[in-house]
Amino acid sequence: MKMNENNNICPICGEGQLHERVVHEETEYKEQKSLTPLYFSECDVCGSEQASAAQTRANKRAMIAFRKQVDGLLTGAEVRKIRERLRISQAEAAKIFGGGPVAFSKYESDDVTQSESMDKLLRLAASDLSVLEKLKMKAGLIASDEGDWIKGMIEKPGPKRRVVKTVSISQPQTTELGWRKSA
Repeated sequence: MKMNENNNICPICGEGQLHERVVHEETEYKEQKSLTPLYFSECDVCGSEQASAAQTRANKRAMIAFRKQVDGLLTGAEVRKIRERLRISQAEAAKIFGGGPVAFSKYESDDVTQSESMDKLLRLAASDLSVLEKLKMKAGLIASDEGDWIKGMIEKPGPKRRVVKTVSISQPQTTELGWRKSA
């Protein structure tokens, strides 16, 4: 992560140079601990520590990636790996799976956490390419020879069956509260 050369003067003391640093801080989430990178800059004169917008974004992304891992969700790198293995662009992935036009960019960069249902759908499509093909048809990305992609997935109702229930009228039925059930 490179800082802009014009902005490397310390805004606190006005004399020192800011130097980028990375330390690994112990982070805890849902009783699980990890060493998470923390990006910041330090002045070589006054020793002040500060984070640029890019460093703050990197810190947020590291924390979201850790939380995704603890929650059992795909990390951004894993989402990208699946998308690339499926040979689809981020825009195509958004059309196929939903989430909005830039959703996959945000999932893959760990800017946001995908929902549990999105995570499951990605894993399912990655494990069964027929699911991906059906989702592509639904999204209009490939033509269907069979018309509606859902045809054949819904069973037609079978012949009607008549169920006969016999009830004894000699003994009235009562509920737990002692109320009589009407016939």
